[in-house]
Amino acid sequence: MFPGLLRSLTGATLIVLIVAFGWRGWLALDRPIGVVRIDGELTAAERARATEILSLFLPAGVLSVDTHGMRELLEDESWVDSVALWRAWPDGIRVEVRAEAALARWRDGALLSARGRVIEPLELVGADALPHLAGPDDSAELIMQTFQRIADVLRPHELRMEALVMDAEGSVHVRIKDGPELVFGSRDMGARLHRLDLVLRQQFPEGLARVARIDLRYDNGIAVAWREPGQSSESRQLAKGF
Repeated sequence: MFPGLLRSLTGATLIVLIVAFGWRGWLALDRPIGVVRIDGELTAAERARATEILSLFLPAGVLSVDTHGMRELLEDESWVDSVALWRAWPDGIRVEVRAEAALARWRDGALLSARGRVIEPLELVGADALPHLAGPDDSAELIMQTFQRIADVLRPHELRMEALVMDAEGSVHVRIKDGPELVFGSRDMGARLHRLDLVLRQQFPEGLARVARIDLRYDNGIAVAWREPGQSSESRQLAKGF
């Protein structure tokens, strides 16, 4: 009886010792975080905001800190594209933050990424140079796709959009930088873009300096409004058959 009891006590003691030493080892490794390094091409405002978010989790140990919570809070920021986070021994945390790249301005005060994600920027540095897009609620992704399709057609002609607006019916209006307005309507966008490309190559190889507006809503042609008075009567006769 006693030898068995002794063996049981010895086994229990051994388990307690292992746990105790393991806990002491954990505590020894779980040093208070002394260094938080933030990497990434961020503006001063973005870096300050990331620092503010990470500080919510401090003080903490390098092992016990809630890295999952850190990542989630950072990714909740609309201007953040992605977050990578590592423990940096012995007492550091390294965070790499990739900011969402804005391709256009969106409505009043927001930005839009290439994938149609609305960005609420911390500051609008350099945003005035971006094209301005606008449309109905929940249309940002569709409008960005439309913008990119039109831009692909305009680019070989060295034309760039200044603004694109989609109304509630889905009709698309575009303003070319230093150029005319384009009206696409709400349907057959692929066919109308093809027609626009043909018209630009065949009818306006030297540019659009005289053109105020091109209306592409017709099934078999386009309408052009000229900058000079008295020439708009030619508009319905141009580009029949496109």
